[in-house]
Amino acid sequence: MSDSNRHPEPIRQVEFPSQGTRCHGWWLPSASATPDSGALVVMAHGLGGTVEGGLMPYAMALQQADHSVLAFDYRHFGRSAGEPRQLLGIRRQQQDYLAAIDHARSLEPLRPLVLWGTSFSSAHVLQLAARRRDIAAVIAMNPMLDGQASSLVKLKDEGIGTFLRMTGAGLADLIRGSLGRSPHYIPLAGESGTLAALTAPDALEGIQRFAGDDFDNRIAPRALLALGLYRPVKVAHRLSCPLLLQLCLRDSVTPIAPGYRLADSLKDRVTLKTYDTGHFAIYEAPWQPRLAEDQANFLARLCQGPSQRFG
Repeated sequence: MSDSNRHPEPIRQVEFPSQGTRCHGWWLPSASATPDSGALVVMAHGLGGTVEGGLMPYAMALQQADHSVLAFDYRHFGRSAGEPRQLLGIRRQQQDYLAAIDHARSLEPLRPLVLWGTSFSSAHVLQLAARRRDIAAVIAMNPMLDGQASSLVKLKDEGIGTFLRMTGAGLADLIRGSLGRSPHYIPLAGESGTLAALTAPDALEGIQRFAGDDFDNRIAPRALLALGLYRPVKVAHRLSCPLLLQLCLRDSVTPIAPGYRLADSLKDRVTLKTYDTGHFAIYEAPWQPRLAEDQANFLARLCQGPSQRFG
């Protein structure tokens, strides 16, 4: 079948279990029946996000480029099950990624496996890929690479008072969780100076522009207590597969300096792309098509011919 006659297959909604809880996903199969013509991409959103909040254009662009894609919502978020709602956990979300990988493999067992992350989910895919040898490539977009650096940025921008209030909210929520009570929620995104997880100048307005109908502007803040200890940059140098690292030069949420350090350590294993825009602008035009094209080109180079670099 020629490229000009190839049309994307219909998008299907799928479900798969993760630790006994149902995760909801969207399956975008490649139109090609030839496994070596493209990759199998597994993707999820960042902190508090959902697939319907900006991920589908990326998934559809990769499907159009002849890759199969599984995009999913974490447990407790979006269309996936899990109570209480809006409960983030680093280990829990990594378990969800592993479950999504298993489900995607059951649908496409032969294609090379690519992990795709954005913002907070970039941390997860780098952590997982650093300890696995079956990952063909990683795509990390506006990545959260160093929770300590991100926490220091928030401390500098918001001041010690707001930082201590955030810590207090997290501890109160942690105690409520240990007692089996409902979470002590705070807003996921809010204005600068307010008690919210994301208070960068472009956070609230930026998220509202692309948020899906299932977006819930709350988060259980207990998970934020561990953010400073989550530092995938410390293990990402162990990657044995190619990495596409897409940094936003005006990122107000995830510092880009750790990205440059990671690129230096990985040398020829990394393809570094930079964009003169902010953290939230890349989920919409004009930036979304540019980043998606770079992702498709990255995978095309790795999939070329019988001597493909995957694996």
